[in-house]
Amino acid sequence: MTLRENDPQSVGGYRIESRIGTGGMGVVYLGRSASGRAVAVKVVHTRYADNAEFRARFRQEIAAARRVSGAFTAPVVDADPDAERPWMATAFVSGRTLAQRVDESGPLDWPALRRLGTELAEALREIHRAEVVHRDLKPSNVLLLEGEGDDGAVRVIDFGISRAASSDVRTQTGLVMGSPPFMAPEQFSRPRDVGPAVDVFSLGAVLVYAATGRSPFEADNAYLAAYNTVHSEPEMGELPEALRPLVAACLAKEPADRPTSSEALEALTGLPQELSEAGAGQEPPRAPVTESAATAALRSEDAGAAKPRRRLRRLRTALVGAVVLGVAGAVAVTMVDDEPASQVAEVEQAGPQATSRGATPPGWKPWQNTLKSDDADEEQMFLGPACTPDALGVFCASPEVALTRLSPATGEVDWTKPRSRTNGVSFSLGEPVVHEGVVFVGSADGSGGVDAFDGRTGKRLWHLEGPVAEFEYLGGVVLVRLDDLARSDARYAAYEPRTGEELWQRRLASESASPFYGGTEGTLYADLRGGSGKIARVDARTGRTLGSVDAPKGDLWLATVQDDTAYYARWEDDTGVSAAFFIQDLGSGKTRRIDFPWSVEPEAAPLVRGDTMYLFDYGNETLLALDLKRGKPLWTSSRELRVFSEPAYHEGRLYVTMPDTGILALDARTGKEIGRTEPSFDTQGRSFEELTPASVPPLRVGGVLYGVSEPGIFSVADVP
Repeated sequence: MTLRENDPQSVGGYRIESRIGTGGMGVVYLGRSASGRAVAVKVVHTRYADNAEFRARFRQEIAAARRVSGAFTAPVVDADPDAERPWMATAFVSGRTLAQRVDESGPLDWPALRRLGTELAEALREIHRAEVVHRDLKPSNVLLLEGEGDDGAVRVIDFGISRAASSDVRTQTGLVMGSPPFMAPEQFSRPRDVGPAVDVFSLGAVLVYAATGRSPFEADNAYLAAYNTVHSEPEMGELPEALRPLVAACLAKEPADRPTSSEALEALTGLPQELSEAGAGQEPPRAPVTESAATAALRSEDAGAAKPRRRLRRLRTALVGAVVLGVAGAVAVTMVDDEPASQVAEVEQAGPQATSRGATPPGWKPWQNTLKSDDADEEQMFLGPACTPDALGVFCASPEVALTRLSPATGEVDWTKPRSRTNGVSFSLGEPVVHEGVVFVGSADGSGGVDAFDGRTGKRLWHLEGPVAEFEYLGGVVLVRLDDLARSDARYAAYEPRTGEELWQRRLASESASPFYGGTEGTLYADLRGGSGKIARVDARTGRTLGSVDAPKGDLWLATVQDDTAYYARWEDDTGVSAAFFIQDLGSGKTRRIDFPWSVEPEAAPLVRGDTMYLFDYGNETLLALDLKRGKPLWTSSRELRVFSEPAYHEGRLYVTMPDTGILALDARTGKEIGRTEPSFDTQGRSFEELTPASVPPLRVGGVLYGVSEPGIFSVADVP
């Protein structure tokens, strides 16, 4: 990864050459000593550097990591916990992570799997003997060496969130650190009680991933992954029979029921070098796991595998390296799912647009609300609010609160619907969905179902018992994925939005995590690649197939469907980078190609207005406008702006939320800046990389703009 303009040239005397990766705790660089020795330098984010408790814990972690001297870890060679931004350097080890190995080559065969398990268990034994708990063992923190004599050898890396088991400096109140879906149940519900057993749980999850290509608790968002880990039995897929008893013991819900790392090592070394045919994996009956079709699609090795990964990019941005989940009301990181593709284009139309340009609600003045909770239970996992602005107000949901409405005039809470808790942990299904005064949200009973509320009064209109994997409003109906298992032939149902009357049910064979898209005149389009290979037109009220066309071939992500036209991005070697879009007329099936002037990294589905496509290029932090008729670029925003969110379109303007919580207005024809609002929150001292991108574009209602950012929700006057 190339360096960015704000990256340091050197750290602690080590010359910085490139970025290796960015995590929740800091940035990792490839550095060189004066003698030319390669090291991996991890530099802590500013927001932690300013925290005295974090510095104390980081200092003890460095001392603890120095005590880990096993053959299967990358040793610490230098560190400075007292620097302006604390850093730690470890020996640089060349190789692919387990995640890269499985993504590129598929699950491991038995000899490689047995070696991986044995060496991981030995690494954990040495780590635990040094009284250290890693706490974030996952495929991207397991390095497989490459080269003669070392090919396949294991190294455990990134002790960034480990701590000395004997340390008195505990995880500060309200922070849960780790990476779903490889965390142990107690890391969610009892973060102060974590010990070596959490690493053993992660060992079991990593072995399942290495053998099958997916975690035993994988889901399409962090909420469901956490829910599965705490409540569901593991899905082991085609894990070889010889490994199942040990892995099942490692994945026990209670820490005391798991083997120690030494016991796991003993069991693994006792396994045969070669498996008989009877010992190779057999698919057992599936245990009930609440997941969506994204689980299967995420690890698919065929052409469509990139699609759900793109839809989950923002979630992964928040989770990379380590997830910081704020409890006790602290909104440390707001993690929310991406909006359905059609909603990105339609967000500016949400709710009744009764006010004219320049009008404001009676009594309105600029406001902000952090939505902090004063009475949250310390042991309650709180992932931050997921909010959707609407003309009726701003509707927010969290694992703690099923639904809250903030007044559009004052930002104060109009009413709140509490959420039930299960075993001290509650979950929601992302942002509320609002349409024509009805708000659809994850159910308040904690079952993972769906509730529909009257957006004005807060009265519940109907309830669908859970668990369900996902829901969205499309084509005039509420679409719900009913299956609680990851399977390619998912079962969907459609409901009448205001009454909850079931309109139809049907199964779809698709490799897409979210196969439905809104069409015109009460129709839907279903992406059936992975099944029939077609894009089907469906009657939204009856579920009947009205027609279909063959989907174009290749490694394409169906980004959005608008005006009966499908827009596909082509991935370059499954990197998430794209240099071309394919546009298909879903009536005739004809497809044409548009090449970008450079490779882009789409952050979310493009926004199409008329003959112009507006694309948020995450990699270059810019907006790109393309003329769809001529296939030529119209303009790109200046990189100095560092665009921060997907755009919303309103009356010839594009609105985006910026890192400092201001809202920028651009001329949709030229890309030139019209103006920007003053920041609503104080973000001084926090770098661009530390701030979490806004999932929801700004909404303009009359002369008022509503924005959602990591610090909170805000409302400001439109740019003149």
